[in-house]
Amino acid sequence: MDQENKNTAPEEELMTEQTAEAAEPAEEAAPEQKKGKKKKSREAEALEKCEAEKKELEDRYLRLMAEYDNYRRRTQKERENVYPDAVANTLKELLPLLDNLQRALDTPCADENYLTGIKMIQTGFEEYLKKMGVETFGKAGEPFDPNLHNAVMHIEDESLGKNVVAQVFQSGYRRGDRILRHAMVQQAN
Repeated sequence: MDQENKNTAPEEELMTEQTAEAAEPAEEAAPEQKKGKKKKSREAEALEKCEAEKKELEDRYLRLMAEYDNYRRRTQKERENVYPDAVANTLKELLPLLDNLQRALDTPCADENYLTGIKMIQTGFEEYLKKMGVETFGKAGEPFDPNLHNAVMHIEDESLGKNVVAQVFQSGYRRGDRILRHAMVQQAN
């Protein structure tokens, strides 16, 4: 029996050693699994961070493209308006010359040749304005429009209708939709 105990004892020791060895790799495997999980969670965090950065960059890119598109449209519109604005400003500066020619014709003068010359200059100037697309407005009897007329006087006259131009002191001019100068008028009723 002692021998049996001796034989069984080494077997038990062997079993215990094997169990211990088997347990050791399990314990060693557990930290590796923890490391693997930590590594995976770090990778997941890094991936999430990259996704967030990517989303932010895409958002910034889209905003920049929209801003550029707005800039491009705005500059295109400005370029389209530069020429009409320049023409309108130039024509606006020439209108006082036409007024002065009209005053010269209205002044009494004994020299018919002088008046004929002034009339020819005025006619040529008016033809030039027509070629440039300038229209005259503001005649007595037409309805008063505050968008076109500048009322500097007001009278009550039963022979004229309500809100009518009674007298024109200075003609108005427009080119297309743009008013170059409002007509200076006297408004009735």
